[in-house]
Amino acid sequence: MLNINKRAEMLNRRAGSQKFKPEQVIQGLGIQKGDVIADIGSGGGFYTGKFAAETSLKGLVYAVDKNDKFLSYIDQQASEKGFNHIKTVHVDQDKINIPEKSCDLIFLRNVFHHLEDPEKYFCEMKRYLKPGGRIAIIDYKKRMGFNFISLFGHYTAESVIMKALAKAGYQHLKRFTFLPEQSFNIFSI
Repeated sequence: MLNINKRAEMLNRRAGSQKFKPEQVIQGLGIQKGDVIADIGSGGGFYTGKFAAETSLKGLVYAVDKNDKFLSYIDQQASEKGFNHIKTVHVDQDKINIPEKSCDLIFLRNVFHHLEDPEKYFCEMKRYLKPGGRIAIIDYKKRMGFNFISLFGHYTAESVIMKALAKAGYQHLKRFTFLPEQSFNIFSI
């Protein structure tokens, strides 16, 4: 089994692959200097670092994950890059320890398919959003054939995401279609 640093680096290489168009994702999010962003399921922190660069030192980025070893890796990387505006946050039984009404953006990439009760989860997420705050969700689409994503259910139909967010009281703001293997949508309350 890979040590945690190697695993985090592997996740970051994958997230940063041109196949997943990270620069277009960042552009689509419309991040402003000074924004507060929660990167839910931050993994190795690829997007956490991108968000930190976009928000500048005036902003704040929460790297939120259940895996303490990934969070330690992100702390180490943030320190090396001088990103003292990244705060790592451990999720404890789906409770996120960040201030209420603090986030301009909550970002979930390849997380939705892990949620047991998405409607309830996103009702809870409202408490962390500032008025006018947004939630961005990227998740895999079902792929045909024998592959890891389909075999292990690591995907969510876009219609399921839309329905869950609508039931949780969100408005759909934008749909992006440039990701061939994933859906990408932005919502607000």
